[in-house]
Amino acid sequence: MDTRIDLRRGADRFVTRTDWATTRHSFSFGEHYDPDNVGFGALLVVNEDVVASGTGYDPHPHLDSEIVTWVLSGSLVHTDSRGNTGVVHRGLAQRLSAGSGIVHSERNDAYRIDTEQPETPVHFWQMWVRPDESGAEPSYQQRELDPADLDTDWVPVASGSHPDAVITIGSVGSTLWAVRAAAGITRILPEGPLLHVSVVDGVADLESVGRLTAGDAVRLRGHGGLRLTGVEDAELLVWELAA
Repeated sequence: MDTRIDLRRGADRFVTRTDWATTRHSFSFGEHYDPDNVGFGALLVVNEDVVASGTGYDPHPHLDSEIVTWVLSGSLVHTDSRGNTGVVHRGLAQRLSAGSGIVHSERNDAYRIDTEQPETPVHFWQMWVRPDESGAEPSYQQRELDPADLDTDWVPVASGSHPDAVITIGSVGSTLWAVRAAAGITRILPEGPLLHVSVVDGVADLESVGRLTAGDAVRLRGHGGLRLTGVEDAELLVWELAA
């Protein structure tokens, strides 16, 4: 069995900066290309974004990708060419299945439709997974979850097979797990042939790897079940992927 551990520091990620957004890319993306870093299993994109208030991504197309968005703070307004709309915020899981083709926009301007929304930057992680079937009918899903559940154990946020997943994706071998580990609390990583671990907030220690801080990622082959311990209250997103 291939049993590798590949640590990727957050500071080494590709970075795209504009006057209204900063995006850090865990894999090749857009103008940033590394032939040895174009994905991991079915996982194609892991981006961390900070987008200024009143700005965002205007309508643009997607094809054959399962796009999952996880907001840490602030909110995003989603609209697409299929008539779907939604405000994506902390405590909500969102998925866009691009399938045969869809155009959508994501803007940080929820205050325009709800005056109680603050005009602040939005901080979010967005991940793209290759679907099992190309050319499928595009679709959209968003569902609330209780963030307090993340303090109890791993929560299956998005999955193509897990019966308790908050939202579904068209990739049977893929599941996105989320958890928070307070200082001194230990969680056991999910089992799976491939695991992609991202620290999205805080600091944690991972067995056989060591200290991880926000932005760091670990790609694991054959190393499910490792112990993860919070050092400073940590939040993690872990993709369990088929080999």
